[in-house]
Amino acid sequence: MKNCVYQFAMSACLFLAACSGGGTKVAKLEVIPLGAAFDNQTELKTSDCFKKIRYVALETTDSCLVDKGASVTILNDWLVVVSGRNCQLFDKETGRFVRTVGHVGEDPEGCSTVHGGWQNPYTGKLSFAGWKGSFVMYGADGRFDRTWTPPIVSGAFPNISAFTYLDAEVIAGYYSASDSLPARVALFRGNEIIRVDSLLMGQSEENGVAGVNDIAMISVLKDGGSGVVLIKGKDGRSAIYSLGNTYFWNIDKELYFHHSYNDTIYQISAVKGLQPVRVLDLGAYGWAYNERFEDKKDAIYPTKFMENKDVIFFRFMTNVYNDKQKTYNALYRKADGTVKVCLFDERIIDDMNGFLPLQPISVSSSGEFAAILPSEEVVSWFEDNAGKMDIPSEVAALKKVGEEDNPVVAIME
Repeated sequence: MKNCVYQFAMSACLFLAACSGGGTKVAKLEVIPLGAAFDNQTELKTSDCFKKIRYVALETTDSCLVDKGASVTILNDWLVVVSGRNCQLFDKETGRFVRTVGHVGEDPEGCSTVHGGWQNPYTGKLSFAGWKGSFVMYGADGRFDRTWTPPIVSGAFPNISAFTYLDAEVIAGYYSASDSLPARVALFRGNEIIRVDSLLMGQSEENGVAGVNDIAMISVLKDGGSGVVLIKGKDGRSAIYSLGNTYFWNIDKELYFHHSYNDTIYQISAVKGLQPVRVLDLGAYGWAYNERFEDKKDAIYPTKFMENKDVIFFRFMTNVYNDKQKTYNALYRKADGTVKVCLFDERIIDDMNGFLPLQPISVSSSGEFAAILPSEEVVSWFEDNAGKMDIPSEVAALKKVGEEDNPVVAIME
């Protein structure tokens, strides 16, 4: 293919960084001591993570009702709220409903789901999974833009692929390992393949899910993000894959990537490919690639990364193959190297405003985190704090929220 660069051997630097076990320190790379923090769990407070919190009550009318379990991301001046079969834009400053974008349907302009998509702040376009491996793209004005099919086709399930933007023109794609090919990260400009980098992590003859024979059960687990697929075989072996495009995350004009069973975080470049920048020191909780089909007690499986210029906020699971599964929040503060870990269910205690605890679910490329506060929780908080006198004005403004209203979005910087 024209201008196609297949790089099935990584540079020596990349090999040094692509460690399949936990706790490996790599010279000149920033090390995040996650294993040590896991051993010393503590509560997380908003003052640990953010400098500012703002609340946006979403407008509630019959034409813009938000279902339970909604997710929110920030795209330039809009809040992108996905729930049920709808993707809705709200004004980021006022919460005013703007429009619905896209629709689920088998017509030429329809997508298969509005969940698990991505947005490009350079172009203001929103992308959703289409049909037969395609993606359907819409403008923030609500208009259909185009349908795009990746030039490299993902293999049949349980092979997994995920996509996001690199810049205004280039799309990045991740392809999990198959029985014949290693995991890869590819960059596309339209139908042109710019480059393909293979993730060689010491695989022997086993790639993909070759180690899971005669699938006995497939289930989807909640992980505080897009979820993970758990596959169990009749032979007692298992496999797990993250859903959505959680392998990638953006900060400013940079794109980062983390691959399962690898302690290295990479920056992606159209010119240089995958460049190692950070290492997760998992200590005794590392999970080696060649042990991925076997259960390992308390092994850390990272599922989601969210980053801005000050912090990296991420989630991981442990004991994913047994009935002791747990999900955790973790914070890495860049300025002083502090790492804190707490159970996901404990959320982040709001010691700045004394309001509801927060659970960030996304971060924009400009560094604004977003969380959903259900309206019934907001109403209950005011009922429980009826005599409280020192409520910050930004919180007091939420007294107008009714129990049947749309949720409140918390924006953290």
